[in-house]
Amino acid sequence: MLGGGRPAISRVLPMFLVAVVSGGCGSDATAPGGPQGEGALDPSPQEVPSEAAAWLKSTVSPFGGTHLSLPHDDLDVLRDLVGDARIVALGENTHGTRDFFEMKARILRFLVEEMGFDAFLIEATWPESNRLDRYVRTGEGDVGQYLTGLYFWTWRTEAVLEMIQWMRSHNAAGGSVGFYGFDMQYPGMAVANVVRYVADVDPAMLPETEARLACLARYANDHRGAFPSAPYAEAGAPFQTECLASLRAEEARLVADRDVYVVRSNARAFALALQSLRVAIQYHLVEVDDRSRDEFMAENTAWWARQLGPHSRVVLWAHNFHVSTRPGAQGAWLRQIFGDDMVVFGFSHEEGAFTAVTQHGSQYANLEQHNLDPVLPGSYESFFATTDAPRFFLDLRNRNLSTAASSWLSGPLRFRSIGCCYDPGLTENYWTTTTLPTVFDVVIHIRRTRATTLLPARYPTRF
Repeated sequence: MLGGGRPAISRVLPMFLVAVVSGGCGSDATAPGGPQGEGALDPSPQEVPSEAAAWLKSTVSPFGGTHLSLPHDDLDVLRDLVGDARIVALGENTHGTRDFFEMKARILRFLVEEMGFDAFLIEATWPESNRLDRYVRTGEGDVGQYLTGLYFWTWRTEAVLEMIQWMRSHNAAGGSVGFYGFDMQYPGMAVANVVRYVADVDPAMLPETEARLACLARYANDHRGAFPSAPYAEAGAPFQTECLASLRAEEARLVADRDVYVVRSNARAFALALQSLRVAIQYHLVEVDDRSRDEFMAENTAWWARQLGPHSRVVLWAHNFHVSTRPGAQGAWLRQIFGDDMVVFGFSHEEGAFTAVTQHGSQYANLEQHNLDPVLPGSYESFFATTDAPRFFLDLRNRNLSTAASSWLSGPLRFRSIGCCYDPGLTENYWTTTTLPTVFDVVIHIRRTRATTLLPARYPTRF
């Protein structure tokens, strides 16, 4: 989800909104707040030149539909778009668009069945996502509770549930695809994981471990994602400094006892416990504004890549901003690590509906359906609208942008960007300024999209 800002608002919002606003729209670069990106805009954008429309028509790769049950035939273009890349990052232009979710699930199925991908990583809480990994591999547990237990309404949707059920069916038939998260906005289960692990492998050390983690545990969320009314970000610098030192002391002790603990459990169990503690430390660093959430999401993605091994291939799911290679975005950090071994797909649309938390200035209201405002003249979407295809891929790489037909692609132009929240009175604030080929490798455009269908919230009874 976009942004941070949990402590200031979690005390005044009802629970169904806390999970999105606190983990959602706030301080990240695509949150509402005006145009962003590089360059100046033409104040009087012209009509799309006919040669540009003709170039697009001859260049795009149309596809038929979005649902993951469709046959693979019209997705063969992905073989060339992805090549031998190890990571395929899939964005979304809003957190509440059903067709984006369905298409990402369809791409996941293609990449798993046709190209050997075996891992799915989502912009969701790191520890809680591991319960869904256990479900897709074994069928154990309540998938509805586990999905709610990610704390974000954005993923608690019919389309995501369908994807998880497909993953379970694929594994039950002999396949192997895992479900993982890379976010760190909720430390409750991370802390609980460390305590539970030490209780199992070294009960004598449990009191010391609990004492070291108590400073964060008292401010951490519960199994429903609810935080205490007193936020950690306001605990004061002396307390936070001492707490970080305490967390790092426990981290150092775990590392020192690694060999003994691995024998008493196994290497994977130890790695998960140590990374749980790392996630708790990341939470502290983000809350005190020492490090950025996107940097840690990239760090956790790279951690999973190391755990899964050099031959594993990963599908990554997050907002357009996070997957992009804009400076500061998760995708920019990952590009430094993986280079051309990662392909980034951005998503765009022209019209239709989406789900979002209604926002009026600094006030947040209900979660409801909104309609997209009309495409801005001179925006990237206004060019995409000239094509006959209602859905298409456009590869942005290695294009000759010096011709009259293609020069528009080098921008900078406006491009729509909506996160979890939407102020219908400030529609102009949901258009960024960017040069698409510098932030995405491929665009997936869908002319008309629908709002997500949310499922009832059913929280797990414990971590």
